[in-house]
Amino acid sequence: MKLAVALITTALCLSLSLPFAGAYRPLAEEAANLTQILTLDRPFQTFLRYLNQTNLLEVFENQAYRTHQGITIFVPADKAFAAVQPSVLSGLKTHQLKSLMMYHALARYYALKDFDGLSRANPVTTFAGGLYMVNVRYDAGAVRVLSRWADGKILRTVYGTVPMAVYEIDRVLLPEAIFRVQPPVHETPAEPAPEASVPGVDGADATKTPGSTAGGKSAACRAGGRSGSYTAAVPLCAAALVALSIS
Repeated sequence: MKLAVALITTALCLSLSLPFAGAYRPLAEEAANLTQILTLDRPFQTFLRYLNQTNLLEVFENQAYRTHQGITIFVPADKAFAAVQPSVLSGLKTHQLKSLMMYHALARYYALKDFDGLSRANPVTTFAGGLYMVNVRYDAGAVRVLSRWADGKILRTVYGTVPMAVYEIDRVLLPEAIFRVQPPVHETPAEPAPEASVPGVDGADATKTPGSTAGGKSAACRAGGRSGSYTAAVPLCAAALVALSIS
């Protein structure tokens, strides 16, 4: 009899400790802080300011950590916002600015590789709802997110741990639901082109400008150093330096 009572009590305790079906997951201790993600050495202060202004920080974090879907956020850098004519955004009503910010998010976590499949489901509804849709293009790993008046390219992953993905894009997405005509937007400054590099002995790249005499000398010496013997490399290196100085 005592054994039966004990079993019933144990079963009751276990049933009470289980979460209700469909209940939200509590915020995990390791839940990411979106403010810190956008602040630490990141040029996203304009986006963060608008999130605070529209009270969306907690909404985005709750979507990530209190639902089973997660969230994907497309964050334009400060220079992308600077390219938009100031009157375009300053003239928005509060609910429009809020919709614009939610337009930069999808109510599900997507890793970069997932955009290939997502691109076949166009148009894609954003976190702002059914009137706010984007098209996704995936081409050999390059991802573009297209609104009515903007073509945004994903430049890099800012944060990519389930259930939150944050990607930097090079344009502010501008939906037709808010902007009936194309707003004035300037071109964002192009990223500087990387200089050519010369492979080093240890496999690292030493940055040099093509045609540089210094680069040619160092490359010749490193080539001699790969002959397998230091003593055999010295004459080869010296001959190469003489030849370069004559030329």
